[in-house]
This record gives sequence, C-alpha cells and structure tokens, in this order.
Amino acid sequence: MDLQKLVDTVFAPTCVVSVEKKEDGGYGDIRLVAANKKYADMIGMRSKHDASGNPTGEFCSFVPGSLYTDYFPQNTSFEEVCCRAAVEKKEIHTYAHVYNVDVWFDIYAMPLELEDGNTFYCLYSSIPNTNADALVDTFNTSQTANDVLKTCIKLHKANNLQEAMEGVIYEIRQICKAEGCTVLLLNNDEEDFSILASNFVPNSKIKRVTEFKGYYNIANSWKDMLGEEGDCIIVKNDEEMEHISEINHPWYLTLVEAGVTSVVLFPLRQGNELLGFIWAVNFDTENTMRIKETLELTTFFLSSHIARYKVLKRLEHMSYTDALTGLPNSFASTEYIANLVKKKERFAAVSIDLNNFKSVNDTFGFDAGNQVLIGVSERWKAIADNDPKGTVKYLSRIGGDEFMLVISGYNSDYELKSEIKRYIDALGDSLTVLDFDLYISASFGYAVYPVDADTADTLISHANTAMSVIKKLNSSEHILRFNPEISREEHLLEIENLIRSALENDTVYFNLQPQYDMDHNLRGFEALARMKDVEGNVISPGEFIPVAEKVGLIDRVDGTVFRKASLFFGEMLRKTGADLTLSLNASVRHMMKSDFLDEIKELLKDSGIPAGQLEIEITESIMIDSVDKALRCIDELKKMGIKIAIDDFGTGYSSLSYLHRFPANLLKIDKSFIDKMNTSESSRQYVAAIISIGHVLGFDVISEGVEQPEQLETLKSIGCDYIQGFIWGRPLSAEDSEKLTADSVSGIK
Repeated sequence: MDLQKLVDTVFAPTCVVSVEKKEDGGYGDIRLVAANKKYADMIGMRSKHDASGNPTGEFCSFVPGSLYTDYFPQNTSFEEVCCRAAVEKKEIHTYAHVYNVDVWFDIYAMPLELEDGNTFYCLYSSIPNTNADALVDTFNTSQTANDVLKTCIKLHKANNLQEAMEGVIYEIRQICKAEGCTVLLLNNDEEDFSILASNFVPNSKIKRVTEFKGYYNIANSWKDMLGEEGDCIIVKNDEEMEHISEINHPWYLTLVEAGVTSVVLFPLRQGNELLGFIWAVNFDTENTMRIKETLELTTFFLSSHIARYKVLKRLEHMSYTDALTGLPNSFASTEYIANLVKKKERFAAVSIDLNNFKSVNDTFGFDAGNQVLIGVSERWKAIADNDPKGTVKYLSRIGGDEFMLVISGYNSDYELKSEIKRYIDALGDSLTVLDFDLYISASFGYAVYPVDADTADTLISHANTAMSVIKKLNSSEHILRFNPEISREEHLLEIENLIRSALENDTVYFNLQPQYDMDHNLRGFEALARMKDVEGNVISPGEFIPVAEKVGLIDRVDGTVFRKASLFFGEMLRKTGADLTLSLNASVRHMMKSDFLDEIKELLKDSGIPAGQLEIEITESIMIDSVDKALRCIDELKKMGIKIAIDDFGTGYSSLSYLHRFPANLLKIDKSFIDKMNTSESSRQYVAAIISIGHVLGFDVISEGVEQPEQLETLKSIGCDYIQGFIWGRPLSAEDSEKLTADSVSGIK
C-alpha cells in the first residue's frame, strides 16, 4: 500500500502513524510514517526539542518514518490514541488543548487494515479549532458532555468556590471511578502549596500529599514533565510507573509510599500562569480515554474559576491590612463591627481624626506625615493590645488621618469615656519627626450599639458625624457622643456648604418645565433651580432649596437662575419668533430685597424679553409677611407689563380679602390637591372651587403636577385653563427646551 498516496487524499491535516507492539503487550517505537502537506506544514512550524523535551531553537522539517518525539515532546495521550487505533483497531474521536498557543485540536484516529509483523498502522488527523464551545458538540460520548456540563453549572452557580469545589471533586472522582481526587494550588512566591479540595472513597488508605514533607518540590517538578504545551500525565500500569521512576524518581517514591498504582494528572492554567494541578489516583484504567476527555475540558473551565478565586484571596488578604501602619483597615473594621452587630453585643464605635494633620504634610512633607501616622498608631496599638481592665479594643486605620476604635466589654458610660480618654492622653507627649517635636491631638466621636444605632452602617455613620461636629467646634473636650440633633445640624451644614460651593463655582443652573393649555398648545416654561456639586453630581432641589431658604442663600440661588434662564429664553425667542412666557419663581426673601425691581429691569434689558412675556411667580405667604410692601412691588412689576402668578395656591394662609387685592394674572393650584382630586370627592370639589374663584377674580388658572390621564380629563371638565406636569412635559435642559419650542412654532405638538 502506498501510504503517501493514501494520506494525500485526506483533506484534513493527517499523517500515518506506526506503532510497535511488544511481546509483553506494551508498545515500543511510535513513528510518523507519512504526512500530507497540511500536517507536514504544521510540523514545520514547530520547534525541535532535545532529549529532555526542551526546545532547541531550531524548526522541524518532516522526515517520513521518524519517531514522533523528533517533533513533539513525549505525550502519553497521543500514544494512547495511536495504540488503541492501530493495535486494538478502534476508531477514536477525541480532542486536546495546547495551552501555550490556546488552540484545541479535534482528533480522529482510524485503524488501517495493514500489519507488518509486530508493527501496526492508523490514520491520525489533527484539526486545529480555536473555538472550545464548538467542541462540546463533538465529544466522543454524550456522557462526557453531561459530565462537563454538570461541573460547569455547579461552578457557575457557586457563591463560594471552595465549597463548590468539594462537590465538583466528588463528581470528578465518581466519573473517574477513582479512589481519590485532589486539587492542589501552587504558591510559588512562598514556595508552598495548598489543597483547594479533595475527595476519597470511605476508608481509603492512600497517604495524602499533606503528609509528605517538602511536597511543593514534588508538585513543582511536574511542570518539566508536562513541557511547554501543558499535556496531561497518565500512568495506568506498572510499565508506565517504571517510566515515572526513570524520569522523576522522587515523585515515584511518594506514589509507591502512598499506595498509588495509577494516576491521571492535569495542569490548571490561566494564560501563562500555572495555578496548580488536578489529579485522580487509582482510577478506572479501562476508560482512560473518556476520563482524559472529561478532565481535559473540565480543567479548561475550572482554571478560570480557580484563577479568579486566587486573585480574590490575594486581594482579600491585602484588603484587610493597612500597608503603612500594619493596622486592620477600613474593610476589616467594617466587617468586625458587622459581626459584633450580628452577635447583638453592646459596644461603641469611636471615629477618630487627627487635628491639623494637613499642616504637618504641608510643612514637613508626606514622609513626615507618614511617620506621624506610624507613631500615633504604635501608641494607640499599645493601649489596645495591653488592657488589664478586661475591655476589648479593636483599632483600625480607615484612611488618611482617620482611625476607628471599637470598644466592648465595658460596664458603664463613664468607663467607656474613660477608655477613650486614655487614647487622648497617649498623645500628650510630643512625637519627634525629622528632629522636630510635634504635638498631635485628635477628635473623637462615638456612637453606642444598639442605643444610638441598630445597624453597622448607621453606627459608623453616627460615630463619624459626632467626630465631625466635635472637630468643627474645636473644643478642648475632644470627645462627643452622637445624638439625633447633631445629625440634623450636620446635614444642614453639609448642604449649606454644597450650596455655597455651587454658587462660588457657578454650578447652579436651570431646567425649563413646559406649560400647556388644555388643547396641548405650548404656553411657555417655568424656570426651575437645579444644582450640581463640584464633582458633577446633581443635588436634589428638595434638599437644597429648603436649606437655602433657612440659611438666607435663596435670593442668590434665585438671582443666578433668573439671570441664566432669562438670557437663554430671550435668545431663544429671537431665534424662533415664539410667543411664549417665561415664569420665574421669586422667594419672599428675594422679592423683599430693596434692589429687586432694579434687578428685574436689568434682566429685561439684558435678555431682550418683552415684559409681557415674563411672569413672576410669588407665594401667597408673602401677603402675610409684608402685605403693603409686597403690593407696592407687585404694582411696579405690573406697570412694567410683567405678568404675576400666585404659586401653590391653597397651601398658605391667604384669605379672599388678600386675594382680591392681588393684581395677578394667573393662579397656580398646588400638586398636593391634584394628587387627591380623583380619589376624594371633597378634593375634587375643592379644586373646582379654586378654579371658580380664580375665574371670578379675573385670573387664569393653571394646575401643576398633572401626571395621569384621569387628572387631565377631570381638569378639562371643571374648566381649568392650563396644566403643567409629567403627563405632557418633564423639566427639560436648555437644548431640549429650544427643540420643543422650534417644534411648537412649526406646528408639531
């Protein structure tokens, strides 16, 4: 038979393999007798290897009849496939993964009806495939697919990989019908190993690897046996065990001592990193191929999960310790507090911040600042570690110059405060840094579980709040316990600072909410105040507007919105020619300013808005605060031609005697009445009454906060003139407002 002609007729990369059968049933030389061009080209791309399996740097060229080891490192899996096909006359379909090029090979071995004495032949096709998923459909048996699928699902669903691996390793041992199965992870930095999971049959007498001294060196030696392509190691009989004795005698000795007669071992790799190994011992050697197939693909998926597990374990270790001081860090502190809360023990969380620490960094540099942090930590840690009173203290560095102290086991509030004072006293002596004596102090705020808070997050937040307040007070006491009142004041102060920062950095801006008549024709827009912090985060108007009113900043917020909205609106009117109204909200404080009228005149001049297209909204409560001054101001606005709207009507204290004196154009019904209108007949009648009163007094009426179609229909039926709300328009950016205006001018609703 012309084997070269035969192999040239095969489309896939294919060679003819000869296997020498020995008298004892084993096999001898395995040679590549002939190869088609595709297979020869694959060989030509490979590097030659020396007797130890190491690459020589030279490239191969195919020579018919050569030993296969002239082109590849010795590969027990390849030998197994060829022997079964050539000698046992079995058709084989399997696959293999070459990790260093991340290519899967779809493998077919077909027996040839050709024998030459004790030499047998088979066709061997090796088809590269970079898609591992596609190989799932080509497994040799459906059982292999099921085995792999079960393993992958178990790993994918796992919240805890270590726990999941116990189940997976049991499944793998069952698949292999093995006496034992183990996953070992390498720690090359520390030259050590750990067992991630293992499973043995009950009462197994196999000696575990953890019982051998220096087993890391044994495990590390497997890398050289596997070679750069990361094949598996299969030992299934005495002859192959003798081969192990020749090439790795130390491992052979441990196998014999452990009672191992067969082993299948695979590396666990992620990219170029060797994570560890998985193996089964004393397995079912009659099903070696199926076991090899299952483990090869299982380890491919398993490796990615183990890689993630190792990274997470490494990060977890790093994340628990502060690198500078050696103290537990923020993550560890939060977990410690959460565990105490779960135990429902009484304890105190003490938030600590060094005073004027920034000046140390600014004056002496960051190295000096770090020395201060280390010195302070050492003093406090000495107190925490050596306490004869029986209290338990847990000290951590949260970050920067912030620390957290957790105290439990105290008997009274007096004792708790006395314990905290010990940390203050520890800073009494100076710290010598760069030949300078520095005196450091700190502020301590604390909260007690469960009295001041019943969750870990709330407790920490309350302790931080108390610390922040005592620090700002610059008190000589240095200690403050949380109470709800300081929390409210702290929040108000925080929002006030955000408002001042926004005004200073010009991050107060406006949105425009459209107003419509009942036929859905655009009437105009109401300008709404909006604000961002310096990082660009939007701050809710429900938070900043009440605070701005309370601390006397609302007029500055109003003024900014008036100016920006008016300049934009005037330009938009000139571009589009629209006949629309801009409505501006004036707070009582803003309107009562002596220069309010001058401000409005300047707005009209700078923006170019016709006075008749500007509307000032005022709340009815202004009539209670200063009715005469308010009326004089409103009269002046009316003389300019500006419209007046009464905002949030029905929520204040106005009476008809006040209302009829308002020279207003528009009455706005508050959203709170619209919300209840269709669920309460009395609310519906109240809204209808307001509309009737407004019409009697000569006002148009607009309802705000209209969101539901039913609300719209009701308002139409009781004679409302205009609406404002999400049903037809949410607050818009300037750009979107201009687009809506342009569409309305062109007749698009």
